[in-house]
Amino acid sequence: MPTDGSITGLAEELITEHRAETGNRHKGAGKVARYLRGDHDLPYMPRGAKAEYVSLAKKSVTNWLPLISETYVKGLFVDGYRAAKKTENAAPWRFWQANRLDARQTIAHRGALELGAAYVRVLKGTPAPSIRPLPALSTWARYEDDGDEWPVHGLYVKGRSADGAQLFELYDREHVYQLAQGKGESLKVVGTPQAHGLGVTPLARFRDRLDGENRGIVCPLIVLQDRINEAVFSLLIALQFASFRQRWATGLAIPTVDDPESPLFGQPVEPFQAAVDRLWVTDSPDAKFGSFDQTDVSGHLETYGSGVRTLAAIAQLSPHVLLGDLVNLSADALAAAEAATQRKIGEYETIFGESWEQTLRLAALAANDRESAQDTSSQVRWRDTEARSMAAAVDALGKMVTMLAVPAEAAWERIPGVTDDDITRWREMAKSSDGLTQLAATLARRAEPAATTPAGAADGADG
Repeated sequence: MPTDGSITGLAEELITEHRAETGNRHKGAGKVARYLRGDHDLPYMPRGAKAEYVSLAKKSVTNWLPLISETYVKGLFVDGYRAAKKTENAAPWRFWQANRLDARQTIAHRGALELGAAYVRVLKGTPAPSIRPLPALSTWARYEDDGDEWPVHGLYVKGRSADGAQLFELYDREHVYQLAQGKGESLKVVGTPQAHGLGVTPLARFRDRLDGENRGIVCPLIVLQDRINEAVFSLLIALQFASFRQRWATGLAIPTVDDPESPLFGQPVEPFQAAVDRLWVTDSPDAKFGSFDQTDVSGHLETYGSGVRTLAAIAQLSPHVLLGDLVNLSADALAAAEAATQRKIGEYETIFGESWEQTLRLAALAANDRESAQDTSSQVRWRDTEARSMAAAVDALGKMVTMLAVPAEAAWERIPGVTDDDITRWREMAKSSDGLTQLAATLARRAEPAATTPAGAADGADG
């Protein structure tokens, strides 16, 4: 058993690494989280800019980044966990339902996509093992090799206690340690370390990519987001200062300050107050009035649209997701527009699917289900979220059943929007329907001799 000193020393190292990555506003996960919240670096302004310019700069922030990650998260939903050649979900699926992961799975997906890595913690529990996706910004893990399946140590930054102390959980291959740090105090171990009995550090990692640096999908887009904000800032300046036509006047006698005691004595005074709701009037017969052309903002708008389209292209999204400029499209045309996005979602399904299978196997081990813990053939099933015409899909599936002799039940799971619960209910309904049909046929056969008298029997009765 490690000593309290070694435990706190290790925890302090992990806390330092975690804060270096998430606590810096200008780089890493800290900067990504700040941009996702809408706290962007303001567009460039000269030093000493007026408050009016600063206000416009703050208004120019148009935060597209959360929509990028949300678009992918909405297409990633696990619907089942099946063993090979089985039509029913494998045993560990009940742990999924017990931990309400239908909703909580998005925590792991969103964290991995936005910040590059997220973790799901698995521990023994009653009546089912505890499977909890942890907030990506609050979790840190250390690996001997980046390709290892399980970390050596893990740290979870919890909340605060009633007295304001910061709480932590530290994980290794054998124990879970509770730690606390009060204000102005050193880190200390709280309570007795709990043995989890899993033999591995109980954190399953979700990553947006398996090779290279895990930065997430948001970090590379920050430069483009800044470019869009600059375009909006320029547009707002043009609207604020140049969209109102500037007027000019000639042939006027310009008045001056006639107060000898005024420091501005003799200085010219503007004869009119220019405003959109004011009219210039003079009694001078030689006066002439005119106006300059207003600023054309179409170039600013095109620059803004070009920036958004570039952002969509780099993020592998259809531009209509951001701009909403596609109307009255057929389902086939919409599917074609989203083809790149669906291929990217398919890649994430493969990567995250392995992580969920790793999680469920560890949950089976926590439940002492050795067979399921060693089952590497079971796979998660993903909900079909691709845009398709229901009529076209049903027609294609019907032809697949009738022309290719594919069993009808095998086509059910390919119907857009159908879940495993729907398929299970349909199977029960089909069994019930078959039973009623067979019962009706049996009753009809039994009633047939009484309703129809054979001709030979009638002749014998006459004789």
